[in-house]
Amino acid sequence: MKKISSSILIFLMLLNVISCHHNRLKTNEKELAKEILIQEKTKQETEKTVLEKESSETGTKSRGSFRKKEIRSVDPQKPPARIDIIGKGNNARKLKLSDVASSIRYVKLQTPPDTALLYDPYFSHNDLNSYIRSDGEQIILQGIFGLTRFNMQGAYQETIWKNERGVMAQGKVYLDNFYGVLHSNPVSILNGNIYFSFTDGLSSEQFMKYKPETIINISVPTQPEVPGPDSVKGEILLSTQKRFQDRFNWVYGVGSDMWVGINNKLTAGISGSLLVTYNKLGDTVCQFTDYNRIINFSQPNYRIPEEFVNYYYDGLLTIKQEFNDTVFRLIPPNRLLPVYVIDFGKYKVNYEEGINPKFDLSEKYLLYSFHETNDFLFIRYNQNHYNPNNIKKNSVKFYNVLFNKRQKSLYHQSGFTLLPEGLENDLDGGIPFWPEFITPQGEMMKLVSGRVLKDYINSDNFKKSTFSEEKKQKQISMASGLRPTDMIVVIVK
Repeated sequence: MKKISSSILIFLMLLNVISCHHNRLKTNEKELAKEILIQEKTKQETEKTVLEKESSETGTKSRGSFRKKEIRSVDPQKPPARIDIIGKGNNARKLKLSDVASSIRYVKLQTPPDTALLYDPYFSHNDLNSYIRSDGEQIILQGIFGLTRFNMQGAYQETIWKNERGVMAQGKVYLDNFYGVLHSNPVSILNGNIYFSFTDGLSSEQFMKYKPETIINISVPTQPEVPGPDSVKGEILLSTQKRFQDRFNWVYGVGSDMWVGINNKLTAGISGSLLVTYNKLGDTVCQFTDYNRIINFSQPNYRIPEEFVNYYYDGLLTIKQEFNDTVFRLIPPNRLLPVYVIDFGKYKVNYEEGINPKFDLSEKYLLYSFHETNDFLFIRYNQNHYNPNNIKKNSVKFYNVLFNKRQKSLYHQSGFTLLPEGLENDLDGGIPFWPEFITPQGEMMKLVSGRVLKDYINSDNFKKSTFSEEKKQKQISMASGLRPTDMIVVIVK
């Protein structure tokens, strides 16, 4: 940490003396304080410029020169809102999509030149193995075969990267031979920049920032051979070939000249860091400690948590670590501001119980997903761990909750489901909807396949519904023109 300059110390002593005598600063004292702060700022700017110049000339980076201490204090003027999931459990009602939105549209993603880019091995399921991310200007689809960019009308723009090694058609990924972008580490978008991690087997990982250029013509053919590492689109922010201990599970931009790497609970136990902020030179600005680290975990297997809360809201990165109650907003570069506390009461799962596959979770509640708009929090949680064995035994229950941010009121959707299901879509009679991603403009998105839409119009629930015939015919007409493997983005606002 940088030492406090003598001018700042003198200034602090001056303030202390004045406050002890309960006197207000006189005009000349105010001007003196202002002048000291201006001088200090100028000095810091000069030092930073010199260091940056030395870095560019020598090719080295001054690690830790500007490191800041992490801050996690509560804002006393706006303490975090407590969301009492269990205490409000009886406040149930039949929630519908019209309670939270007024419009819905469907965007079919145009098939790229390489059709495999859209392939999802779970296209027959409601929950796909692919992700979508959007900043309201573009849509990025991330699947097992790589990254593909579309405009907001679904027109194909470019293949950012195509995975070709270590990927099997069944959806399996073999890391020891993998070369590309893992579908399990979703990309992020800020200020038009796309942030993603690029893996080269188990040997290295690069954290990338890519700024799309002009629209690319659809007739441009894809490259048949596997390119070398230098042909990956974008700027390398950090490479673990040099700093293996700095691997992260997610990478996000947090400003024009700053980015952050985030760890899940297991990785944080190895590195000791929940997240780290970096400047554009790759210098560590602030390292946030992982409290209650997983150390010397004795079990041979690790139970993977279901929820990873990382998203932007009002331009600020918002996170919640697994098995933690508190949702934070990152105020760059060094403050995590608590904004929500999710309270499951006696049904809460701590990290030791959560990661241990031998611990019985059948009577415990776990957060499944968490999304935020200007008006609502969309909270989905489940009783018991969501895994194939428990699903087969029908021993997992899912609950949907809406928290009205303005009224501070919480509503449970009546009953529970054995699989994740959305709100009844009374807007147009389409499939039930629950957001998977929310854009900075507040548009809620969900990725579905043509197969899911076709199955829906053939279901008894659809046929017996009270929706108007006009709505039903529109759904039938839309689904009939789709192939099972088509990818459709449902956008609700």
